[in-house]
Amino acid sequence: MSQDQAEDFAVAPESRVDDATPRAKGAEVEARVPGARGADPGFELMEQKPVKVWRAILILFIGAIAVAYTGISGRRSDDEKLRQWTLEQAVPAVALVSPQKGGKARQLVLPGNVEAFETASIHGQVSGYVSEWRKDIGAKVHQGDVLAVVDTPELDQRIAVAQSELAKAKANLTLAKVTADRWNSLRSSAAVSQQAADEKDSDAHAKAAEVEAAQSNIDRLKALKAFANIVAPFDGVVTARNVDVGSLVKAESNDGVALFTVADIHQMRVYVPVPQSYAAAMKDGMKATLELPEYPDRAFDATIETTSHAIDKKSRSLLVELIADNKDGALAPGAFARVHFQIPPDPDAMSLPADALLFRDNATEVATLGLDNRIVLKRVRIARDLGNVVEVTGGLSQDERVVANPPDSIGDGEEVRVMEAGGEKTPESSARQAEGSVGRVKSAEEMAQTGRDHSE
Repeated sequence: MSQDQAEDFAVAPESRVDDATPRAKGAEVEARVPGARGADPGFELMEQKPVKVWRAILILFIGAIAVAYTGISGRRSDDEKLRQWTLEQAVPAVALVSPQKGGKARQLVLPGNVEAFETASIHGQVSGYVSEWRKDIGAKVHQGDVLAVVDTPELDQRIAVAQSELAKAKANLTLAKVTADRWNSLRSSAAVSQQAADEKDSDAHAKAAEVEAAQSNIDRLKALKAFANIVAPFDGVVTARNVDVGSLVKAESNDGVALFTVADIHQMRVYVPVPQSYAAAMKDGMKATLELPEYPDRAFDATIETTSHAIDKKSRSLLVELIADNKDGALAPGAFARVHFQIPPDPDAMSLPADALLFRDNATEVATLGLDNRIVLKRVRIARDLGNVVEVTGGLSQDERVVANPPDSIGDGEEVRVMEAGGEKTPESSARQAEGSVGRVKSAEEMAQTGRDHSE
């Protein structure tokens, strides 16, 4: 390279910085110094450096814009997902149940008291002392059988006195008749007045009435004497004997202990107090079964004979009377029995879980799901309370979707989310819910981390 070319090369970089069109300047230098670019590698290096710097700056600028746009877009997406998730969680989730039409036949078990078909407590009608007793407890008796004999010395004495008074009355009657006949014969001869004759006739009639009174008194005492024999009033069995030989018996003392108790046990009466809520279901002729502790493997058939048709004020129950055959004598008066009734279902009733009811303002309501998953409150009436299940009537159809265990704050028209039917969760649904919960937690964490990154 000559000295002139070296000087031109030294001037060329300075002129490229000052000139607005470096390429034209370079072309001029290249024209003035032929073969300079191809001849000197340093010249090419000096020319390519500014181009690479500007290209790197442009790439970094575009990358920064892309990163910023991606971050802002991701943050907006995360914010939208968080907002949607929050809105979903703000809507209450409910489970649905379907009402069952007609309900189910339910077995009602109530305690009952077994009593004899007829029971007689026998008291003494005459005063005296027991001279003998002929029937003990458990003895089967027929109507008119003598159970005991009462010795009545006082009554015997009264009968004797009455018989004496009757004899006296008859003697006075005989005398009165003779006197009346005599005075009537004297009246025909005008020896006595008519008044005197009439008086004698009246006295005879009075003496006749005294005879009848004395005879009636004797009959009464003899009738009392018949009660000295204590007899069975009907066929049955002696269930109690409370006397012994020499026991004092007082007449007209029904407040005391009965001498004997006789029960007719060919059939038994069973008395059951039925709660008022089931009173309407008790019908004459309805079948039932009896279960007794002493016969655990045996059931006795019974039929409702009648009811009291009145609710007891204290117990709020209806007294029901059943009849059960007792040909073998297995049922005993006074026994305890568990009475099983088969309550027929109400064809117009709907069965629902008890926790589906809402009690508001003295009214019973259920929350049903209407259009667009919105709540519709409907009033119902409880027909029968079965514990965990209730039967309701009115305002509800079989195709209704009823909310199970609704919150007390639920209102008419409120939007809800529907869970699994009946609130039951299968293992698959539980797993999906668990995965969804983890995903929601992870999304929240990612959103928070994205927010921190953007703040930095």
